[in-house]
Amino acid sequence: MPRGDEPLGDIASVVLFENDKVKIWNLIVEPGESSAWHMHGRDYVTVVVEGEGLKVEYDDGTESDSPSSPGKYTYHGEHKVHRVVNNRSTRYKNVLIELKE
Repeated sequence: MPRGDEPLGDIASVVLFENDKVKIWNLIVEPGESSAWHMHGRDYVTVVVEGEGLKVEYDDGTESDSPSSPGKYTYHGEHKVHRVVNNRSTRYKNVLIELKE
């Protein structure tokens, strides 16, 4: 689904910690819910805490499936406007670590 003119929001749910090197967030998405449309301004690492994965929707209307399981970690270096949608039956939660340069 294309974003349209919806404003961009926070990249995750809650900031857990921040210093001059990193900013650490929790992302929590309940079944049937989605995150805000957002774009990461920094490279980051995600570590899945619970859930089965998400659908990723990009602002150009394309989408991809992002299957995962607890313990899976991923480095993200490409930055596009997107949101994540929990199209599974369980809550999704990850820890997102932004790397400051």
